[in-house]
Amino acid sequence: MKGVIRLGDPTSHGGVVVSAAGNYTIMGKPVARVGDQVTCPIKGHPMAVIVEGDPNWVIDGRAVALEGHKTSCGATLISTLSALGRG
Repeated sequence: MKGVIRLGDPTSHGGVVVSAAGNYTIMGKPVARVGDQVTCPIKGHPMAVIVEGDPNWVIDGRAVALEGHKTSCGATLISTLSALGRG
């Protein structure tokens, strides 16, 4: 199962998700979608955005990001809720 990505979840580059859906939460944290922002501490990488999501799970017209999806800087998203997501 791929865990859902939420505000504050980490990336493989050491960054974190810094924007997410304000109107949809799971376990008290907003859910991240394609287009939401992530930080990236790697030199030369600007503020990045989530570029992959599950097309079958959409919030406000944007696909929900899951564990393993990518950002515009090439980082992989890491869920802190591995047991809650999509199969």
